[in-house]
Amino acid sequence: MGLLNSALQIGRSALLGYEGALHVVGGNISSAASPDYTRLSPQLDPLHGTPITGELQPGAGVALNEIQRNIDEALEGRVRLAIGAEASATAQSETLARIEPMFDELNQGAIGARLSQFFRSFGELQTTPEDPAIRDLVISDGTRLAESLRDVRSQLEGLSDDIDQQIAAAVESADGIAREIARLNQEISTAESGARAPASGLRDQRDGLLRELSELFDVTVREQSNGTINVYAGSEVLVQGSSVRGLAAVSEIVDGVERTSVRFESANQQVSARGGRLEGLLLSRDQHQQIAALDQLASVIIQEVNSIHADGQGLTGFRTVTGTSVLSATDTPLDDAAAGLMTPVQSGSFFVTVSDDATATPVAYRMDVNVDGTDTGATLESLVTDFNAQVQGVAASINAENQLEFAAEDGFSFSFGHDGQTARADTSGALAALGMNTFFTGNDARTIALNATAAEQPLLIAAGSVFLPGDGATAGRIAALDTATLESLGGISLLSHYRSVANAVAVSSAATRDGRDAAAVVLESLRAQRESISGVNLDEEAISLVKYERAFQSTSRFIRVVDDLIQEMVTLVR
Repeated sequence: MGLLNSALQIGRSALLGYEGALHVVGGNISSAASPDYTRLSPQLDPLHGTPITGELQPGAGVALNEIQRNIDEALEGRVRLAIGAEASATAQSETLARIEPMFDELNQGAIGARLSQFFRSFGELQTTPEDPAIRDLVISDGTRLAESLRDVRSQLEGLSDDIDQQIAAAVESADGIAREIARLNQEISTAESGARAPASGLRDQRDGLLRELSELFDVTVREQSNGTINVYAGSEVLVQGSSVRGLAAVSEIVDGVERTSVRFESANQQVSARGGRLEGLLLSRDQHQQIAALDQLASVIIQEVNSIHADGQGLTGFRTVTGTSVLSATDTPLDDAAAGLMTPVQSGSFFVTVSDDATATPVAYRMDVNVDGTDTGATLESLVTDFNAQVQGVAASINAENQLEFAAEDGFSFSFGHDGQTARADTSGALAALGMNTFFTGNDARTIALNATAAEQPLLIAAGSVFLPGDGATAGRIAALDTATLESLGGISLLSHYRSVANAVAVSSAATRDGRDAAAVVLESLRAQRESISGVNLDEEAISLVKYERAFQSTSRFIRVVDDLIQEMVTLVR
């Protein structure tokens, strides 16, 4: 009877083991479509039996002692890194795909085309300075160039603002994921406390969240002995057991521009967001500096055109002129940054030539500007005082907005850049810096515009250099800026500088596309490796299902046979 009872125990343990194995296989099959599911394998271990005749010890059947998660943690870490790399490259590629059309040179409305047309119109003005239609063309082309620069910069600013909003949304999502991981840590620790098997479903959920988090930024994961994990962003802990450091998107002013940064809520500490979509967004916003390059281009256009234009003359003289520069302080030396001038002033001189309408006789006055980097240098107030003391027929003043004004007396007009016979350059740069007789206003791509005086009075557009009929020398000097090499641009021309910016955008865009494609290939390969380990193969599970079903059926038959034998033994005993 002892042997028969042992046989019954063998059947019992086998039935329980195969029943459990069928449950595992059924769970695999039912979860095959879940991307976060990790395939489970039942571990059926043989049991040690009791001795029978002599010293023979047959086995005592099998028992389901473990349910194993088929997962390679090292591979999981590589998958997470690859997810982050692909997400980062995708974010950068998407951003540059939006920037690239702004610098497309095939577009007739692009900056490059309008820059070339602007200088061509000044070339035409050089040959026909007295043609009003050409002067209107110069105004039109100058206006379109300024509009193009402002429009592209506005689009870039809008893109940066949009990226900031995406960063804020990504940070909010990352914070929610981190808190959910911390909650699952607590549930897993509780579920596995004293249990032999892992809480597979909860761990699958946590692994899925880790992959979602790695899509936003790279994370390092360290599992603890109680089943919880610590998650690190860079070298800083983000999740520790059931505790989480909150993430926040914080607005701050950087170089005068409001920008969104990623910080830990508790200490307002910067988060090292390497990899993932956050890295891609931050790089797209901060490293692809088209706004800075565009501002530099616009600033050089303004300074170079204005410095030449300020030395020239139109077809008529000025009755009044107001400088476009608004000074911060009128009693501060002009070469001091506190004065508020955006372009430099140096020691030198400029000429003002006053004409009597009755006699048409020009009288030239040289105004000296002495600045030496000290508090004794020329100020706007001292310039006005010196001007009024020397010049007859024209009065200088400072208006309520701290702008310089020249106004001719009745019967007089005035012009700049000559002494009545010879061209006289402004060696101080004061006229252009103060916005007197300039073509453009502003100081960057956001503020560039046509000087209202030139726009409203085309006859004042400076084409000549000695105020004589047919003189187009100044217009010719402006037209030559199209190909002139400029020290302020490192020895290249304005058009070459713009093309270098456009080419850099195209090259960066192509590189990020290639990087995205390469990252996608690597990720796909790693996912295939993970699938071969952790994924569910329905054909294999079908085979296992049949195997365990047949084993269960055979064990049931075995138990019936043992039961029949026991009944016969009982009959014999009676």
